[in-house]
Amino acid sequence: MKRLNEETLPLAAAGVRRPGYDRARTRIGFAHVGVGAFHRCHQAEYTEDALEAGADDRAEIGVNLRPPSIEDQLAPQDGLYTRLLVDGEKAEARVIGSIRRVLDAEREPAKAVVALADTGIDVVTMTVTEKGYCHVPASGALDWERPEISEDLKRTAGRQSLPGFLADVLAKRMAANAPVTLISCDNIPGNGHILRNVVSSFAEAADKTLAAWIMDNVRFPSTMVDRIVPATRSEDLKRAEEITGLHDQGVVVGEPFRQWVIEDDFNRPRPRWDVAGAEFVGDVEPYEFIKMRVLNACQTALCYLGALSGLGTTCDDVNDPLLKSFARRMILAESAAVLPDVPSMQVGPYLDLTLSRLGNPAIRHSNHQIATDGSQKINQRILQPLRDRMARGLSSPLLEVAVGGWVAYLAKSQPAFGATWTASDQIMPFVADIAKKSSGNVGAFTRLFIENRAIFGDGLAQDAGFIARTTTAARALLEDGVARTLAGTMAEAPPV
Repeated sequence: MKRLNEETLPLAAAGVRRPGYDRARTRIGFAHVGVGAFHRCHQAEYTEDALEAGADDRAEIGVNLRPPSIEDQLAPQDGLYTRLLVDGEKAEARVIGSIRRVLDAEREPAKAVVALADTGIDVVTMTVTEKGYCHVPASGALDWERPEISEDLKRTAGRQSLPGFLADVLAKRMAANAPVTLISCDNIPGNGHILRNVVSSFAEAADKTLAAWIMDNVRFPSTMVDRIVPATRSEDLKRAEEITGLHDQGVVVGEPFRQWVIEDDFNRPRPRWDVAGAEFVGDVEPYEFIKMRVLNACQTALCYLGALSGLGTTCDDVNDPLLKSFARRMILAESAAVLPDVPSMQVGPYLDLTLSRLGNPAIRHSNHQIATDGSQKINQRILQPLRDRMARGLSSPLLEVAVGGWVAYLAKSQPAFGATWTASDQIMPFVADIAKKSSGNVGAFTRLFIENRAIFGDGLAQDAGFIARTTTAARALLEDGVARTLAGTMAEAPPV
């Protein structure tokens, strides 16, 4: 079967949507760092829609800082790839053409820096996951202890961390007097502020002149992004081939729903993503609070409790009546009290939509995939609403069970607690160390774990009551099982 590219695109099966514009007449005006499945299924499609509507003539160059190689995947395809939207048994294929060029910075760092420093590029977006920002989750400050940061500070070029790489790019743009807008599209509260913090802090340490230029010439709008995009499986590649009639190594799969809310703070011509439904607003925070504390909180709680129940995916979790009831109750009885009022995202209807989306049987989003890098996600999804409730004098037994689920999940990855699975998180050396120290004692493990101030902050790390309640939850989940623990907790929790 022939591989998808510009030459073979006309051979795609009838009915497969493809670029309805002349790609050769577009210009590279956008760049994206971290061209993974989410970007290709979300931001790149908004750009595609703007191009197709004739509202914008800017396509993009995509850069990956580390593996997997985007050049091997998309360069032979001239940047083209298939986006599948799946809902139940239905699948809709579209060939996306908004990515004109791709580069792997790990192979040719200088070439990648020069490409993003091009004065024709107005906006650089990025999706590098939460850990890619090299920040301290509890404070948002640059984590100076991260090895990649200390190594990058010794270099004058070829830096490999996101803050270091962007500092190299911005230094060249400063020399060319080329202001730019940098947009984080990762699930971090105040992601624009975090990006500004880490880039400015790194620049201040490396080159104070650059730091001053960044202050005046670089914008960092915050965003809220939403679309469920699981990892592409071999079955997905086969399905795309059956639909399109072409072999494609860049297939991405997502749900029909999508949302993008962007702070209206640009110093170059604003992208026309609004023609595709993106919203430009003065303040993104209310939107991101609701999304992170409802959708993402449900994903986080369910992935740990689901894995502990022996379930494989979020869809399986939501189809378990007890787990679904727990997630609904956690949001309505606890998180909802510390959420802002956004007319277009009322908590009740938004939660119903969330659970419906998570239950889509065509989206096989692995619990272990969602559980990855929990240390970078738990703060904004679970811990911060818990802190907000504490500040109001409110108890949070359901949110605390969710934290206990995380503790139990990490414990079960260790030999002292059975080594049931392998957990993926940058804190795993720390987890392994305290598991050995606690010798299989859940209470000791939980106490040592919560004392990690980089995750829990000073308040929770020193709160004896919180530690005791979380220990009780973790022990119950490990010893009594998920069903009995959740049933007991919900029976004692105040009604909604």
